[in-house]
Amino acid sequence: MPRFCFIDSSGIMKEDQIFGTGLLIVKNVGDMADKLNKNSQPAKELAKLSKDKKVEELVASGHSDEAIRLLRNSKRFEMKFDNVSSPKRVFYERMIDIFLSDKDNRFSAMVVNKQHPAFDTNGVEDAWETYTKYAASLVVQEMKNLPDEPFCIIVDEITRPRNKPLSLEDTLLSKIRNEVSKDESLDINRVFGALSIESHSNFPMQLCDLLIGAVMYDFKKKLGLVSQGMENKKDWLVEKLRSSYRVDHLAQDFTNDTFGHFHVFECGG
Repeated sequence: MPRFCFIDSSGIMKEDQIFGTGLLIVKNVGDMADKLNKNSQPAKELAKLSKDKKVEELVASGHSDEAIRLLRNSKRFEMKFDNVSSPKRVFYERMIDIFLSDKDNRFSAMVVNKQHPAFDTNGVEDAWETYTKYAASLVVQEMKNLPDEPFCIIVDEITRPRNKPLSLEDTLLSKIRNEVSKDESLDINRVFGALSIESHSNFPMQLCDLLIGAVMYDFKKKLGLVSQGMENKKDWLVEKLRSSYRVDHLAQDFTNDTFGHFHVFECGG
């Protein structure tokens, strides 16, 4: 049965000390998408009610211009780590539960620390090449872990630089092909397709964002980069993953298959 591989990243290579790439592999993708969709609907309605209330308050207090700006904000609703908040706590916790409920689910996170002694500084200026390199590395590792499974790659869409001739999909496939060619046990034909999508249109991609965001949160916390306000807002969600996998923090190299496969490792790029 084919596996669907959702790839997302966290961080800005040029600006941030750490950069993360996450790979969510799903076998029962229809079932997961349906559960995530049903879970998101009341959260979306809650967000709409909150926005409507804010608009009413602004109008009532004479801040009509600000209310209009808020109404014109066309940002699409997404269940992502950046949007985690206590009022929607139950819905974000359910996303984690959906991932944990199926042992066929797999998640891998590669975290690159620019202060790592082995970090390749040449990659900082070309985020396109660096990101696709990291993504390809994660996919090829899972091809080794799941030697009999066909893969379909779904990557979160990013803007292609003008100087890049290949699409995001073709760039990623090219790097996967190069890595596979180094190992005679692997067959590139197992990757039967690749496409890029906008995360707001896909619930498993939003789950991937949530998981890599949780891992990155703990790495940032370890480095003293998490404010008290951020901790109050998001730590409870990350703690759900910590306690599920019985680790004190996610900012370490570990693999746990108690529920869905969960693998985290730090490298120098």
